[in-house]
Amino acid sequence: MQVNSETGFESRFAANGGVKLHYTAAGSGPPIVFLHGFPDHGLGWRRQIEALQGRFRVLAPDLRGFGRSDSPQGHASYALMPCLIEDVLAVLAAEGISQASVVGHDWGGMIAWWLAMRVPQAVRRLVLLSAPHPRHYLRAINDPANAGTIDYIRRFQGVAGAILPTPEELASWVADEAERQALAEALRRSHPDAMLGYYRANIPLGKVPDIGPLPLVRVPTLVMFGADDPYIPAGAYDGTFREVDNVTSVVAIPGAGHFIHHQAAGFVSREVEGWVTRPPSSFRPLG
Repeated sequence: MQVNSETGFESRFAANGGVKLHYTAAGSGPPIVFLHGFPDHGLGWRRQIEALQGRFRVLAPDLRGFGRSDSPQGHASYALMPCLIEDVLAVLAAEGISQASVVGHDWGGMIAWWLAMRVPQAVRRLVLLSAPHPRHYLRAINDPANAGTIDYIRRFQGVAGAILPTPEELASWVADEAERQALAEALRRSHPDAMLGYYRANIPLGKVPDIGPLPLVRVPTLVMFGADDPYIPAGAYDGTFREVDNVTSVVAIPGAGHFIHHQAAGFVSREVEGWVTRPPSSFRPLG
């Protein structure tokens, strides 16, 4: 373990079989796991870690294929079930905990949804950022009306290594220069084919079939998205309440785009803290 003397952030590793997973840890208290998306890394949650480490044990892994985590070969190594879900469980096991609140952005949100459905005992509270429920995300991809919004997905499913911009270009969405350089460095460590493996392993080519019956999410669920997100249609969130059998809140953030953990960092941190600290009785219906 390495500790940054300025931030107090710990650099740790977990293992899922032969895959080594790097994660950042900080603070003590009830655990919260933050799962990043594309193109990002664990320290993309820096502002949330700094805001919450005084009250919580905050864990932010580099997803496999990103940053300092391993990049196993083959697109099948990036399937949500079981690979990516098991990675999260490996981080929990490395910390000696069996349950945590889980916050996910983009692909991290997809992992969080599936974790809550398939391993419900591991999730205490669920927070999704820019991540519709998988059923409605796939339906949005199928909708011809959204072709201009989601055509990047089909580009990412093309020839390996031929379509990704440079790390500096991929990091250009980060406004803060130091954080942008940190992300660019993490993306230089990342494997391009591994990052694209998320799109190739989990989104079918051609017409996307309906994924059929899925378990309802049973934990209190907060969904936040930017009203100006250029990558995910707002209509993809319309069916959220039918997928959760518990108190559910869907919040659109005016003026924000896809990367709301940066663009509305303070708001996101406060909402996460409020959601995970609400007493269980306040989530139960009256009567």
